Parts: sequence; C-alpha cells; structure tokens
Amino acid sequence: MKNTPVSSMRSKWLVAALAGLTSAVVLAAEPNPAEPPAQRTGAALKEIAGLTMPESAVAHPDGRIFVTEIGEFNKPGDGKVTVVHPDGRTETLVGGLNDPKGIALAGDKLYVTDMDRVLRISLDGTVSELAKPGDFPHKPVFLNDIEIAGDGVIYVSDSGDDKGKGAGIYAIAPDGGIRTVLGANAGIVRPNGLLVDGPNALLVADFGTGKLFRLVMKKGGGKPSLKLLYSGFGGADGLVRDRDGALYVSDWKGGKVWRLGKPRSAPQLIAEGHKSSADIALSADGRTLLMPDMMAGKLVFLPLK
Repeated sequence: MKNTPVSSMRSKWLVAALAGLTSAVVLAAEPNPAEPPAQRTGAALKEIAGLTMPESAVAHPDGRIFVTEIGEFNKPGDGKVTVVHPDGRTETLVGGLNDPKGIALAGDKLYVTDMDRVLRISLDGTVSELAKPGDFPHKPVFLNDIEIAGDGVIYVSDSGDDKGKGAGIYAIAPDGGIRTVLGANAGIVRPNGLLVDGPNALLVADFGTGKLFRLVMKKGGGKPSLKLLYSGFGGADGLVRDRDGALYVSDWKGGKVWRLGKPRSAPQLIAEGHKSSADIALSADGRTLLMPDMMAGKLVFLPLK
C-alpha cells in the first residue's frame, strides 16, 4: 500500500511507541547498583549478604525466614535474630542477645539457644527465658542446636569446649523439667546438629569427628543406644530432611553440603566452595535449602532439584 501522510504518521507513532515501551522495560529490569541484590523487590533470592556470623535459620509458613546472628563470639549483647522477608528485606526481630545459635519454630513461638540458656521468642519480639543456666543438670558450655519433637519435648545439644569437655544433649519437657539425654564422653565428642528420627530417636551430627549417629533413648531413663551411620562430614553441623525424606548434612569446616537419598546410600555432594556451611533448614515451600555461611556473613539459598 502506498504511504500516505496519515499512514506515515501512524507508522512513526507506532515505532516511537514501541521504542518507548522497550526503553521502559529495560529501565524497569535494570538493577539499582546502590541497592543490595537481595533487597530488590521481586528478585529471585540467591543470598542475603551483610549478616554478622549467621548460624541457624528457620522458615515460617508465610515465607518469612528467621536467622540467628552470633555477632562476635563471647561478646554478650551483640547477638540478634533477624527476619528475612520474602522480597529480601531484612529487619531485626530482637537484639541484645549473647551468642544465639540454634533456632526452631513451634506455632507462633521461636526457640533459640543463646550460649548457656534457651529463649522463647514471640513473633512480635517478646523474649522470655525458657531455661536458665542454673536449670540444667550440668553447667552449659556451648549450647548449639535445638530440635522440637512432636510430643513437645525440646532437645538441645551442648558442643562443650574445643575438646568436648562439658558436651552433652539435654531434653526439656513441656513442664519445664530438664534431663540429660547423653553426657560427655558417651560416644559423641561434640554434639551439634539434631534431627528427630522417629519416637524417642535423634540423628546427631558430631562436630568433633564429622560422624553422623542415631541416638535411641530408652523409656524410664535407661542408657540410650548409639549407632554410627556415616562418617567423613568434616565439621558436621546442620541436619534437615526434605519432603521426599532425603537427608542433608552440612560441613562447617569444609563449606559443603551432602545429600543422602536413601538409607545407607552413598552421600552425594551438592554444594561446596563456601566458607563455613552452618545449620541448614528447609524453605517454606520445600524447594530450597537455607544455608547460613557463617564466616562469609551470608544466608545462601540452595535450590533442590
């Protein structure tokens, strides 16, 4: 068709409109260099940077993630619990803690190990002491992971000192009573990650030896049985299962994460090259591992295939 002045004007208008639209899309997609990647609304989260010694994470069903930040080791008052929102925004839920490490969620309450005590934290930031140092059968040294069983019993690991002195595992009953499940020199050098593995049973990661154990507690307070399942996990730290039942183990010393698909199957290395893979957790949708890289100051998102 022959171009008339009108058709030419329409063509020029259309080209200009498309050019403007294309320019607008590019501008909208371009990141702001001054804004941290994880803070961009709608961005696919790969990591949250700028954390201070993050140790443990737990996901709320609404998509929020709660992370413990130790701060400086053995410096009282500089630890905190941080909230990571689904769009990557972060804010402090509660500060003024000592060395917060393990974190667990039950209902609308968070439970956190804080050096030598266990805290209960409401989602509005209200803090109370669930267990004080003097409530334990033995003086706590290095309270680490925390796990809540279906019957309401809370299990807490104490990694002890560098040689395992003072190490153990404690059970806090719903009525507040605390008993020793496993004491020092009882087969696990430095108990770290805990995971409920059936009635009266726990999987335990030994930070001191890199071994994974299954601990079965006897009714009536009898001596528990301990079975070695795997070894070779370096500084074994966090434990979590995905929705298909596969088990994941993190190695703090080696900056690695392994996957164990079936009982007695060979561990599969799924992540490496990190500075210190701490206590791992599963995202709310079950599609991602949440891995605090403590020494790097990051919360890393590891997609599960």
